[in-house]
Amino acid sequence: MYKVLILSIALMFASIVGVNAQDYAGRIKGPTTLTNAATDTVSVTIPQSRSAVTFKYDISKTSGTVAGTIVLQYKLSTVSGEQWFTYNTYTLTDATATAVVSLTSNPALYWRVITTTTGTQVSVHNKYLLYRK
Repeated sequence: MYKVLILSIALMFASIVGVNAQDYAGRIKGPTTLTNAATDTVSVTIPQSRSAVTFKYDISKTSGTVAGTIVLQYKLSTVSGEQWFTYNTYTLTDATATAVVSLTSNPALYWRVITTTTGTQVSVHNKYLLYRK
């Protein structure tokens, strides 16, 4: 009986640890409406090393001519004055679009996504993040 009780407690503990180790997937910013020439920045920290990281951008054209860029940058620490490195640049087109940037590992903990629109336009932006252990 004692062994069954210990085994039950061990299995319950293993299931709790398994639940806490799940992946993260969610919106990190949005919906954000950008009008004409505008800039929007969102920063995110991805804790620990990850085997897969994906950033997703959803861009919805409302009116005008959508143009500009979305830049994904990272840095290694929070040391003051440390340089941001550009990992990827996506060019906005005059249409509703979805862009995905997939990484097979997590080279840094600190990331930011900078959206810069130009011209005469109105667009709505959502940014998502998925990472796996």
